[in-house]
Amino acid sequence: MRRKVIVTVEGPKGNYWRFTISWWLREIKEIIEREYNIELIIEEVDGKDEFPTVYVDGEPVMTGVPGEEGYLIEVLKVFLNRYLGSG
Repeated sequence: MRRKVIVTVEGPKGNYWRFTISWWLREIKEIIEREYNIELIIEEVDGKDEFPTVYVDGEPVMTGVPGEEGYLIEVLKVFLNRYLGSG
């Protein structure tokens, strides 16, 4: 059974940046799941800040919007390596 990891994107409802980060996460979901042998659950929650914050199992990973999807992947992988003890 694979470990479930929840990635939460917090930002204002209907916010372009929240949508963008969530979309990028959905695009890389299968890659991350295979690489770490986890089940990635992506959720969105309403927040007040202009720019989204990304959490992994409640731990803040980043706030703001990276210039490209690749940067988001790297930030997420660095966190997961530490969090899951893979690096």
